Amino acid sequence: MKPAGDIRALGAEQRSNAPFAAVCALLIAVFVLGGSSKDYVPGLLLLRPLAVVALAIGLYHFTRDDWARFKFPVGFMAATLGLVMLHLVPLPPFLWMALPGRELAIAAGEAAGIEQPWRPIALVPYRGWNAFYAMLVPVAALICALHCTREQHRLLVKIVLGGVLLSALWGVIQSVSGYSTSTFFYGAPRVNVPNGLFANRNHMAALMVSSLPLFTLIASRAKGPRATIVKTACAALAAFAIMMALITGSRTGMALSFVSLAASWLVWNARPRQASAVRRTSRRQVWVPYAFGAFGVAMLGGFALMLTQTTGFDRLLSAGSGEVEEFRFTVWRTIVDFAPAYLPFGSGIGSFIEIFKVHEPSTMLAQSYWNHAHNDWLEWAMEGGIPAIVLMLVAVVGWFGRTIALVKNSHTGRIDIQLGLAGAVILFILGAWSLVDYPMRTPALASLAAVCAVWMTLAKAAERVTRSFSETRTGDKGTGGPQSDGRAAG
Repeated sequence: MKPAGDIRALGAEQRSNAPFAAVCALLIAVFVLGGSSKDYVPGLLLLRPLAVVALAIGLYHFTRDDWARFKFPVGFMAATLGLVMLHLVPLPPFLWMALPGRELAIAAGEAAGIEQPWRPIALVPYRGWNAFYAMLVPVAALICALHCTREQHRLLVKIVLGGVLLSALWGVIQSVSGYSTSTFFYGAPRVNVPNGLFANRNHMAALMVSSLPLFTLIASRAKGPRATIVKTACAALAAFAIMMALITGSRTGMALSFVSLAASWLVWNARPRQASAVRRTSRRQVWVPYAFGAFGVAMLGGFALMLTQTTGFDRLLSAGSGEVEEFRFTVWRTIVDFAPAYLPFGSGIGSFIEIFKVHEPSTMLAQSYWNHAHNDWLEWAMEGGIPAIVLMLVAVVGWFGRTIALVKNSHTGRIDIQLGLAGAVILFILGAWSLVDYPMRTPALASLAAVCAVWMTLAKAAERVTRSFSETRTGDKGTGGPQSDGRAAG
């Protein structure tokens, strides 16, 4: 007969299997189907229902203890989703007409000679609903991931890196095919650069750069006779990811590659310190570094060949060209000028395209339009107003405080500390990238960010479980409870 403690542990493990399977399926789906920020991508017809199912599974297993252990990421995600929902609640005419920045909508109703209807805060409601549905994907990833065990989180790291390598290899296929239209999932790019599994080359580069702390994590945990193979392979694959980021021609990717490499030292420094023992290396493995060295040389040669077929290298060396680079600062200045007119509640979640057209300078008028501000922090403030600004400040303060706590405990060598530091580095990379782009508008990178938020909280959650278990055992011993006979100790 199994001890009571073993039975409870087995039950907890079985309960965690369903959310783990759900988050695995969701992560695989977001890498294959979630590489675009557009709302009309066919893959969303499969991805979003899958996210709803995964979210239902995660919420079914969600307990009060889960809330206590992961209060900050769950609370922040709930507040963000709540803000989006609040912008979609229809308001009576006397309320929404009193909101700042609604003059054009009021004038349109008066010109049409119709009675003003009930309207939500969001000036473009259908885009607000799209934002709500889009939020369900990272919310599902977060709720399911917090149920996973440490070993299951290790597997999630491998799934993420599998998505990284799949996107990188697909980028190679795009390059060697001469950038054939059939190799691009979301239409051929304007310039000859690989996008991998993404619609935007910058988002492809963001995934490549974000993978570096995860490769560092795996290399730092390698032990035994296969350690040399694992470390060499991780170094080679990390170099491959950097090369693919550079081939996209993303200058942000080039700059943040150095930042990611430097910050990955925090993950490496938190590795478990092995006892000083004589390490035996199998003779069969002596050739491994040389094999990977040859692979690296071949990869560099292939990298040089790919550069001759792409405009990415020219773009890296140029000072900045193209419509985005030409008007980026103009867009930001324009938003800063008109955004205060919509405060305190903003123009409405998802309303950037239409609202920016109203205020767009005449010098920018063209057949194309701006789908985002290329500064997600600024765009979020414009759409969500003061509540959105408060949420962003809370996110920054929370990230900073948790990162400091993880760094202080980096000497422990615990896997949850390393996972937390890796998550902190990835969130910093994506947050910094969002100053000049919108990477977390894609389901793939938004879900990765959600899982990273869970990783950052794992160590604190584990400490709470340990403290609660110790208090329970102390109380049981003092009262002669069911554990006093020693059977639960296993």
